[in-house]
Amino acid sequence: EVSGDKVSIALDCGPGWFLNDAIRFARAVEPYNLMWLEDMLTGDYVPWVNPQAYRELTLSTSTPIHTGEQIYLRHNFKELIETQAVRIIGPDPADIGGMAELKWVAEHAYMHSIMMAPHGTANGLLGLGALINVCATLPANFIAFEYPTASEPWWNDIIVGLPKRIVRDSMIDILPAPGLGLDIDPEGARKYLLDEDERFFDRV
Repeated sequence: EVSGDKVSIALDCGPGWFLNDAIRFARAVEPYNLMWLEDMLTGDYVPWVNPQAYRELTLSTSTPIHTGEQIYLRHNFKELIETQAVRIIGPDPADIGGMAELKWVAEHAYMHSIMMAPHGTANGLLGLGALINVCATLPANFIAFEYPTASEPWWNDIIVGLPKRIVRDSMIDILPAPGLGLDIDPEGARKYLLDEDERFFDRV
């Protein structure tokens, strides 16, 4: 009622729901026309998923079902995608095996009419750099990626290459530098090292 039709809302619901409870909840929120319900059935840090259970959930509701942040490698996404077990997938570049693996999964999902909304809230600013670059190359099934709004106070001290204001009008510009578009600042990071690691950057 507060946001109206101008702001789309998605819910991160899990993980750990039993299938019957997930179906009941997904049906109950159908009148709110949510963007998606996320990670209802997967367990914390379990590198596999049950496509059959997700497919039953997806077919039981008009609310789009999303999962993927805790799934490793393309092999664990194939059946999920090819059986249309979810409407949206959200692999994490740090968990799935890197940017190339995430891109393969996104393109495979595109071929099966499944949308893409990658995870990445806990990967810091280097993870943000990875998401900015890989998402700029994704096909038309890309919706958005999660932005790490709750950042550690030292994140910006150890990174160079990011503008002071990263998000403008819900968009992020491609970073102009090569690679991830940003890098670690050894001098900025040095003050956060433990005593036993004080010479860490001397080896670089």
